Amino acid sequence: MLSIGSKIRVGLDVGNHSIKAVVVERAGQRYKMLARAHRQIYSGTQKYNPDGPKRSQVVPLLVDLFKELKIQPKKQKDIRTLLAGLQVAAKEIIAIPLEEKEMASAMLLEARKHIPLDGSETQVDYMILGEDIKEPEKVRVLVVATTKKLFNAHLETLAELEIRPTIVEVESLAFANSYMAFNEMPDDGVVVILNIGCRKTSVTVVGRKDMFFSRELTIAGNTFTDYLMQIYGLKYQEAEKVKIEQGMNPDLPKVAIEGKGLRLASKGVIEQFGEEVNRTLRYYVKETSQSFFTKFVLVGGGAAMPDIQEYLENKFNVTVEAYDPFSHLEIIGGNGGGHPSQYAAAVGLAIQED
Repeated sequence: MLSIGSKIRVGLDVGNHSIKAVVVERAGQRYKMLARAHRQIYSGTQKYNPDGPKRSQVVPLLVDLFKELKIQPKKQKDIRTLLAGLQVAAKEIIAIPLEEKEMASAMLLEARKHIPLDGSETQVDYMILGEDIKEPEKVRVLVVATTKKLFNAHLETLAELEIRPTIVEVESLAFANSYMAFNEMPDDGVVVILNIGCRKTSVTVVGRKDMFFSRELTIAGNTFTDYLMQIYGLKYQEAEKVKIEQGMNPDLPKVAIEGKGLRLASKGVIEQFGEEVNRTLRYYVKETSQSFFTKFVLVGGGAAMPDIQEYLENKFNVTVEAYDPFSHLEIIGGNGGGHPSQYAAAVGLAIQED
């Protein structure tokens, strides 16, 4: 059993396709990784559910995962968790400085512009980043929002294991925190973090002095899997295996496509993915006038696809790297399974200062 102390943090990322967790201890200016664990939510003949996994699927896997980590969740003082989904938004805005109560009310109105409502109330938090360079009488504000329904459902799932999270962070900020904690940001230009998950891809743009930006794309890991199933006549688990081992252009015979849901005869899914990323970056340039993208950083399960890195390098003429958060930690124990890039958010949670 791990010795639980105030310096030990658990970063827990319950995704749509897999669960990742790391146990990290701060030692001076360094971080030690004591353990890590990974669980696939879907196995065997199970097919991914686009509406997300059910609580009945997730809870037994969490129990098993914490057993591997040798942690009793209810006794762990510091567990940080991730909130992800299409009803989660993080956006930087420029605002007039207000008193705390007025600012909270203004941010609530602002948040409702950026997330699809599900009929429940909006859960909002914000942080003032500093004064705006262009308009010193105004301030830069990072607004984070979701719906009460999604937020409460997340807490109810954790409550099954008597987990009371100390931090609930949104996905884009956890990835940004993970990368920026260990990497010097450029004086000029921005870094693009591409989280290629199962249900969605998030494009997050971060820089030393430029606007924080995040946008969700619907083309993601499951889209790639569906494409392989359709084009090559594969079953779900077969397509998943091919995607990981051979990428989107495997050495397999194609099959005839008639009346299937995903019509991509004229253009492959990876090209459509590239166009969506390009459209997002063009919007960022329009909004900020910043067009110097110094690097693409890949995180999430899709970062392991064999041909995605080369494709993005050729399309955008930029350095592309799969981010390995463990290269910056002192590894004490735990192999855990899964690709290192899948743990980027969990590490970002674990090293985040209060």
